[in-house]
Amino acid sequence: MRVRVLGEEMPVARMVLARLRDESTGLVEFRRNLRLAGTMLAISISRELDWETVKVKTPLGVAEELRLVKPPLLVAVLGAGVVMAEGFLDVYEDAPLGLVAAKRVEEPGRVSVNVFYRRLPGKVGGPAVIIDPMLATGYTIDAVASDLKERGAKRIIIASVIASRDGIMYLAERHPEAVLYTLTVDPKLNDEFFIVPGLGDAGDRSLGVEPD
Repeated sequence: MRVRVLGEEMPVARMVLARLRDESTGLVEFRRNLRLAGTMLAISISRELDWETVKVKTPLGVAEELRLVKPPLLVAVLGAGVVMAEGFLDVYEDAPLGLVAAKRVEEPGRVSVNVFYRRLPGKVGGPAVIIDPMLATGYTIDAVASDLKERGAKRIIIASVIASRDGIMYLAERHPEAVLYTLTVDPKLNDEFFIVPGLGDAGDRSLGVEPD
């Protein structure tokens, strides 16, 4: 699985990360920067999409530029993925948006996921972008990617803010043909399978609602 780390290419990505990681960052600023991270990732993944040459008439002549052949299917993992997906829609305004909800099932020494809600097209056909700010174990993205491939997705692109090394290794075994774009890679998961140092719970911090 190919991995592109934006924080190694663009210093501005590290600036956004600093704001998202900071425990003192409030709701409004966290949302703003999570959406900005989505926009940065959306622009970066443009190299994975199909483009065609078009002629554009300018006030002084004709120029050749590019036009997207087909917008990707965006699939946001609820809940923080919704805020991040807004950044993608700023770039790909006519892209369809699918939604997936998964719940962590915690047991002593292990964790699994239960994908209990899907709003996805029956047939995909083109590229699909899975949007999930935190790639921890990789189990949720694995389930979503497998579902999308069964629906005919020709290309799986994963977009995250922070990915763990364990999660990357797991997905590389399950979906070696996929490509991951992330702002950074963190070294480990803690005993509760959260990314360390990470940024905490992205859902709680971006939605402003802690589940009961």
